[in-house]
Amino acid sequence: MRAQLADLRLLRSFVMVARLGAVTKAATALNLTQPALSQHLRELNQITGTALFEKHGRGIILTSAGSLLLEEVGPLLEQLDLSLQTIQARGEQVRGTLRIGAIASYSRTLVMPTVAGMLSVFPELFVTAVELTGAEIDRALLEGDIDVGISFSKTSAAGIDQRLLFEERLVLASAALSDDEIDLGALSSYPLALLNSQFAMRRQIDLSLASHGVVPDLRVEVDDVDALLRLAAIGPVSTIVGELAARTASGVSIAQINDRGLVRSAAFRWRKGRMLKGAMGEFFDRLISEIRSRGLAAQV
Repeated sequence: MRAQLADLRLLRSFVMVARLGAVTKAATALNLTQPALSQHLRELNQITGTALFEKHGRGIILTSAGSLLLEEVGPLLEQLDLSLQTIQARGEQVRGTLRIGAIASYSRTLVMPTVAGMLSVFPELFVTAVELTGAEIDRALLEGDIDVGISFSKTSAAGIDQRLLFEERLVLASAALSDDEIDLGALSSYPLALLNSQFAMRRQIDLSLASHGVVPDLRVEVDDVDALLRLAAIGPVSTIVGELAARTASGVSIAQINDRGLVRSAAFRWRKGRMLKGAMGEFFDRLISEIRSRGLAAQV
């Protein structure tokens, strides 16, 4: 059967007739007229190029080709119906308020597009989204101020579950870079603007540099990734940020830094005891789709 000619109506009619053994009964079950159902069967015969039924007494039975088609198509239609029921049930549950906390770079690049997609589908859903540090996200989860958090993977605090989302490198971003890959030691020759030390990413950078004896030429500290990227686009400073944020920024080029210490994993975090269902489950599924659409390898 050519894929472009496949029609679910024809297949559903075929399966119903095969299971009931009579066109009249199948037409009643499908709420179709008998001529309409007979037309479906004729069209399917033309598509397959072979007879699918043969007369047997007052009824009809499957030919060998029909039996093969039923064996292949029957389970697929059952799974399709089950999937549609599951999605419909979830859609009915996606309502009320969903509270999201995320680190700034993931909020702007991943959370907002995901939320926009949900709001267009679920009119009874209300979302609040706040930008927090990783520590603030965990605190808000434990205190019940948010439902889900998008931050970095770490050993979950007591009372918090997580699922890994993807792995991301920290990169050097600047208005002009001659190389697309640099060694960690070369960072000492770049005047840098970095997040301040309250951010986990800054502490990760400091630890990696110190472990290799690299002394950075730090010129500016700020508390916002977008501000870092704007500074880097203007010059004369460069910055170190997550690759996802850097690639969505304008006016900067990036270079990979050769050091495994500058790799981090993003994680979806929530309070233990809660189930990923309803709005939370829908947000998680759509977030994974958004991650994959960005060319990132989702780890779930």
